[in-house]
Amino acid sequence: MKNNYLNSEEAQKMIAELSEKINELLVEGRTYHYEAYRNEYGSSSNGGIYFYENGVYHNDFHVGKYDKKEINEHLEKLDDCRVSDLIPFFPVYSKIKFTFKKGEPVKAERYSVPMLLEDIKKEIEDRYPKYSENDNIFIKSEALIHFKKEADEIGMFIDSTYHYNDKMRSFGHFVGREEMLSMYHQLDGKIESLYLIYENGTIKVQSHPAFEEYGFEPLTVSQIELGPEYKRQKETSTECKKLRHDFFSSLGKLDERIIYLRVGGFRNHSWPQGRSGHNSCKMRVIHAPESTILITDGLSDTYKDFYYGKNSEYNGIGAEFYMEFHGNIPYEIIHEHFAVALVNSVSQIAIGHGDFKVLMENHGETTVEFTEENIELWINRENKANHTVSSFLAPKDFIKNDSFGVLLGAESKTVPQKLKLNLEEILLISIKPIENKWLKTTKVRSKNEAVAKVAREEIIQEWKESGEMNWVPLTYQKEYIETSPESGGMKLVPIFPF
Repeated sequence: MKNNYLNSEEAQKMIAELSEKINELLVEGRTYHYEAYRNEYGSSSNGGIYFYENGVYHNDFHVGKYDKKEINEHLEKLDDCRVSDLIPFFPVYSKIKFTFKKGEPVKAERYSVPMLLEDIKKEIEDRYPKYSENDNIFIKSEALIHFKKEADEIGMFIDSTYHYNDKMRSFGHFVGREEMLSMYHQLDGKIESLYLIYENGTIKVQSHPAFEEYGFEPLTVSQIELGPEYKRQKETSTECKKLRHDFFSSLGKLDERIIYLRVGGFRNHSWPQGRSGHNSCKMRVIHAPESTILITDGLSDTYKDFYYGKNSEYNGIGAEFYMEFHGNIPYEIIHEHFAVALVNSVSQIAIGHGDFKVLMENHGETTVEFTEENIELWINRENKANHTVSSFLAPKDFIKNDSFGVLLGAESKTVPQKLKLNLEEILLISIKPIENKWLKTTKVRSKNEAVAKVAREEIIQEWKESGEMNWVPLTYQKEYIETSPESGGMKLVPIFPF
């Protein structure tokens, strides 16, 4: 594949400046390399700068005959030259290899499909000894990958197995995730499934559709042999999701569109299935006869690799959270609603708590308070940001000392409070804002649990008597104001009281 990404005048000028700057630091006889991957957010390095001298690999750890401090300082000075500034000239999802020698211009090349496959092969050869135990002899490894669009990214659903002479080990991940994603985009997103097998020092590929120009034969493998523990985990996970989705469909029409969330990392807790190439953090919209339900879809997933610990008996955190709107609200409105951000924030508190199910079982209901700054509005992967709290709550009725409260666990006419899944009975926990008149130390803010519980019961009783139950309106404002540049105003359902 021809690389024409650095032909522009701007790129050539930068290469000339970098080459001049870095040349005086290079040592004659060494070939230096730096590898990086450009993703949708920026780039990530596959390690620092390294070099070959007389065919021997060196980096800041493998220093050969040299003093470690000397090599580290040498490579750090090269890092400071910022050859990575050339990365933005390449397409997103590119793996890039930089090469520089003394007296020569800096070179940067986008990995071709064959190069990417060769790197996957090297990663397999580097990793499989780590999975060996005792005197087991490695035979082969294979992986079956299915690609699926998930909002603004591509999800990879992976089964992999490492075969030894007397056992096999299977996983939901495989080496070379960035390389496979780069291949997917180089093939214009046309690839749906990929099968890789490494055996006897070679790697072979099948795909659907086939790409014979790269040696990808037509896909004939529909499933691979799985280790018994992983197979049991996968079957349990599939059963859990089927039971939950069958239940969702029993409440009304389950919208096929999925709200994928930006969850994980430093900002939020990952959901029970974690992240292994695809996004397991989702919400769904259900149109019931009298209401529209926004509900989490995955907090009750079985834990990833659950057979390694005590979590094998649990359906995730043992709960799913939802907000139930009065009337028929279009998916497009719910998708951008503040409720998506609010439901996520409640879910994050529950995950962080560690045993939220027990808390709810002991108390029956509880309240949580937030400030607007506590709510992560950029949680929906398809939105730059969901609408702010002011599009939903009227400050004079709901905000007190810059915070607002929600009550969790109010009874619904539509959604039962418990659901039996395959491993345990989970809770279905409703979320509804409470008026600021309840945010007092003599009410729900009381340190005396008995006093706070009486206040919560009074709130629920008021909702029952008014007919509201756990329902919320599209907005508590006089009209639903979209807090976006193309703001319009809309009022789709009546405001309380009904």
